[in-house]
Amino acid sequence: MFRKWYTDQRGSVTIFLILILAIVFTFVALFIDYARIAAMKVQSERLVHSAVRSVMSAYEPELQQEYGLFAYGESDGNQIMSGVLNGSMDHGDRGDAFSILPLELDTSSLQMERMLGEYEIFNRQIGEEMKYKAPIDFTLEIVNKFKPLSQSMKEASNTVDVLKKLQKLYDKREDALDEMLGKQKKAAQSVDNIASLIMEQATTHISNESLGGGIHSGKDIAAQYDDHVEKANELERLIAERQAKSWIELNEGDFDAEDALIDSYRDLINGYLQGSSSLLSTVSDHQNSSRADHKKMLPEALALWEEAYEMNEQMKRVIAESENRSQSDGYDQVSRENNPGSTEELSSEDSETIRQIRGQAEKLLLPEILLQDFKKQIEVQTNHYQTLDAQITSFSSAMSGALGTSSSSSHMKSAAIETRVKVDDYLRRYSISGSGNILDEELRKLEENRSSDKERKATEKKAKAKLKDAANILNKINELSDKAGGYMEEYRTLQQYYDESIAFNKQSAGDAYQGAQLDNDPYDAGASAMDNMDGLYGSMGGMTAGLQDEFYQNEYASLYFHHFDITRLGNIVSNPDSSIGDDLVEQLSIHNQELEYILYGFHNPVGNVSAAYAEIFGTRLAIRTMEGLVKSSKLGNPLLILAAALLYGIEMAIVDMIQLCQKGSIELSAYLKVEMTYRDYLRVFLFIHSNNDKKMSRMLSLIRFNTGINPAERATYSSGEVRIGMKLWFLPGIMKMFGSATNSEDEVEGNRYYAIKKADYSY
Repeated sequence: MFRKWYTDQRGSVTIFLILILAIVFTFVALFIDYARIAAMKVQSERLVHSAVRSVMSAYEPELQQEYGLFAYGESDGNQIMSGVLNGSMDHGDRGDAFSILPLELDTSSLQMERMLGEYEIFNRQIGEEMKYKAPIDFTLEIVNKFKPLSQSMKEASNTVDVLKKLQKLYDKREDALDEMLGKQKKAAQSVDNIASLIMEQATTHISNESLGGGIHSGKDIAAQYDDHVEKANELERLIAERQAKSWIELNEGDFDAEDALIDSYRDLINGYLQGSSSLLSTVSDHQNSSRADHKKMLPEALALWEEAYEMNEQMKRVIAESENRSQSDGYDQVSRENNPGSTEELSSEDSETIRQIRGQAEKLLLPEILLQDFKKQIEVQTNHYQTLDAQITSFSSAMSGALGTSSSSSHMKSAAIETRVKVDDYLRRYSISGSGNILDEELRKLEENRSSDKERKATEKKAKAKLKDAANILNKINELSDKAGGYMEEYRTLQQYYDESIAFNKQSAGDAYQGAQLDNDPYDAGASAMDNMDGLYGSMGGMTAGLQDEFYQNEYASLYFHHFDITRLGNIVSNPDSSIGDDLVEQLSIHNQELEYILYGFHNPVGNVSAAYAEIFGTRLAIRTMEGLVKSSKLGNPLLILAAALLYGIEMAIVDMIQLCQKGSIELSAYLKVEMTYRDYLRVFLFIHSNNDKKMSRMLSLIRFNTGINPAERATYSSGEVRIGMKLWFLPGIMKMFGSATNSEDEVEGNRYYAIKKADYSY
């Protein structure tokens, strides 16, 4: 009984132990495969990263060496990737080898993306290349050179801006006032013709005269009137007596003598009447003409006064706004920066001197009381003429009595004397030069404020002639295009690459840069030069406040791309009539002016060099004009100071350009002995011409042109994916269920476990 029970119990324990052992074995097997899978995933991760890195190690060496850029080369990335993976999983030829992780490559794929020709990618690589060297180089080589000039240039820019505006308004105001006085005087001169018709010369007494002397003025009408009446009455008596005599008495009497006397009286009277009528008609015509002139010209004079008054008010506003220019912020920002190695600021005396010139601008304003007096005199002249016109009408009415015999000669004489006195008074006030001429006195008051205008005009004329000389040199440079036609094909190719880069980045080409031109007017040239200087300091101020992508791009362009050898222009700049050598023409290839092309974008051999020359001239003009303001500050009149400063600036800028084209560098200012090279100026201008997209496309086009590598076809980013398999040792079904429960991308097919791994890599 006991034996039977013992046997049954031992069988149950055995079964229980077997069951326990099976369960333990199942868990152990499960965890063994799980551990193998975990190790497989780690190893697969490492393998795919290694493979993608190996693929991206096949970058284009020419791009890296020549331009510091990374982009994938021409190798087959899929082949490299699969080769690395297969090589890593090769277990060798030993038959007795045992591998815990017998990995097998199932599939692999590689995707190349993010082309170097994309603005975002290109810009990022430029930033990585330049983020350390660019700030240091630019600060030491450019900013620290311009910083000492900041306050003087700020004051010069503000002064040129306000005085240039005032000069235009001043000349318009003075022209309007001159024309106003001219209108008033011309209107008054229309009375001149009437004066002599009234009487040849003014007198206080008119004596009687006999008929027959002719009618030349109202004085003649009045002087001969009494004789006219006497002879008219005598003629009437003689005619009446003759009519009363019989035919026989007439035959017996002195018929011929009596008829002759009657005919004589009749001729004298008719001559007097016709002459008086003709004279009065002439007076009426001249009066109507004078009235029309006054009616037209005096309102025009008033309109010109209003124009002059408005110009004066605009000048006041310009002066009031002159201290609040937003363009001054860049100068102040650069000045405040405490950069290592920076030069001390120039003496504050120079900037104060220039500021004081601007403070004298109010000298150019005309006092309100003077302008109002000018307006009042137009009204006074209008009223004066209306009174005179009425007097002339009264004179004509009095003189018309001469056509009858019932008027009074004394009335006519007094009318002629009084009218001539009033005409003379009007002409003396508004037409005849002299101490009593109101218009001359007004002109004299204006001339007191124009004491420097003659000298200023002469200085402006000299400045314009010098500016023309500078333009002739630029024209000589532009003539190089006639000899550089052989390079046009490479520029056309470059333009094609540029257009494709713009289209690849889905941008619009926009308007092409027109190039820097030399203005014909010295004031416009000076203002344009100062505007560029405002942009320069504004850009440098923005750079010091916070580094921008554009800053890195500019410095990258100046570091990796060739610029023109400006010394090749030395001969034709110093001697425009000299011949053009072949060595200069050779420099017009795109390979020798890449930086200029990036800056200006002209697709021809001369445009970029010409634009650079003109813009450097403008910069030199701005700096030299600042110096000229200081040197001319004692001249008194602010407009004369500006004209003299511009003349000095143009003359010295021409000299500077000759030196730059001979030496390759020039001192920044007479007050600051630091050298600025041609390349330094181009680096400065890259800030002024802010157009990132176009500049990047030009750089990409040059890279493609020089290397034959199209950046738009070269990737900088790879994404690899592999599917690696491993044979499971135990319970593949359970592992498949486990993977489904955890939503894993991994798969179990038969007794094999497949892991899918991805890796990305970017330059």
